[in-house]
Amino acid sequence: MNQEGYRDPTAEKAMREYNRMPHKMREALNAVQSVASLMGFELVEVRDKRTGRLYKCDRE
Repeated sequence: MNQEGYRDPTAEKAMREYNRMPHKMREALNAVQSVASLMGFELVEVRDKRTGRLYKCDRE
């Protein structure tokens, strides 16, 4: 929403794309989560070393 309270589809789409985890990272994370789950652990967050961005690890 913009400052007047109206929806801004262009800005919403841009923010959704910005917050999306890259595909190669999602594939690697799924593999690591599977191994961690077998060992009795749960991944909560992961940080991209190159960009420093922090992503939440939700199971899809």
